[in-house]
Amino acid sequence: MISTTGKDVKFLVLPTELVRRLNELALRQGVSVSTYAVNALEQALRGESLGASPEEAVDTHMLLSVQLGAGAVQIPRSSLDTLIRDISPEHREELKGSWFNAGRWYGAYLQAKLGNGDCLDFLEKALLVSWNLDEVEVRANEVEAELRFSSFVMSLELTELLINYISGVMSSLGYQVLDNEFLRGLATLHYRKKLGTPVY
Repeated sequence: MISTTGKDVKFLVLPTELVRRLNELALRQGVSVSTYAVNALEQALRGESLGASPEEAVDTHMLLSVQLGAGAVQIPRSSLDTLIRDISPEHREELKGSWFNAGRWYGAYLQAKLGNGDCLDFLEKALLVSWNLDEVEVRANEVEAELRFSSFVMSLELTELLINYISGVMSSLGYQVLDNEFLRGLATLHYRKKLGTPVY
């Protein structure tokens, strides 16, 4: 049970385990349980007023934390498209390989950061936000995975590079490519689990 001091005092009935965890956090921060709880509830209300539930706020923080730790940067897509178009044809394959390797590193980083968390679910959110895609969907079972994405403004060149990046991520997560179907800004990617790979 948590109470506050002041003219208007209300009591909240909370589960014992939750109160224990609140006590630990409050002690760690050097504040009372009431102060910690009031601050947490005020931030939850602040998030709701901005259109974000507490769960969405925590998910967004986690996403930003992982992306920053991975060294992700944001640049205008138009600038990236210009850079890619200016690369000579003989260097395109080398660039695809570079993006695949970058994806492999990111996939390994996800495993290290999230542990046994749902890496594929996180990847879906990261692609949607970090790559400013219109839609991303990842469906997986214990054997296969399918990833679809769409963007109405993505160039064909960037679409191909993103596919290589995603395939690199999936490789680190224990998947091998079955087949890819894509057009400019649209892709459906099929993967199969490598034998002996744990499910993430």
